[in-house]
Amino acid sequence: MLTPAEVRALVSSYIDMMCKTEIDDIIALFAEDATAEDPVGGELQRGREALHAFYSAAAPMLQVELTGPVCVAGKECAFPILAQLTVGENVSYLDAVDVFAFNEEGKITSMRAFWNPQELRPGR
Repeated sequence: MLTPAEVRALVSSYIDMMCKTEIDDIIALFAEDATAEDPVGGELQRGREALHAFYSAAAPMLQVELTGPVCVAGKECAFPILAQLTVGENVSYLDAVDVFAFNEEGKITSMRAFWNPQELRPGR
């Protein structure tokens, strides 16, 4: 099982990989049967193939920044981020809280992103 320090390092790596659009490295963080729900209430992505397609579409448009502490409890963590979304010439921002659950091998089994599409705000 991951220590809190290892979880925080993993989250830091995840954010860095997202900003660099390192899709294969992101997917390597996940268990084979992992799920992603981004945003919560949206379509559930299940398995590495679906996650690869999801991140391949989303990551190139995003720059993410950790905006607060990574809170670790048991086999899960939650952390706040600010995401900059760029589509063509349009830039917008959103605040989110991501929640990861981990298995005994330290792989992400579940990623849930809490944000509301109606709360996107225009770029600065």
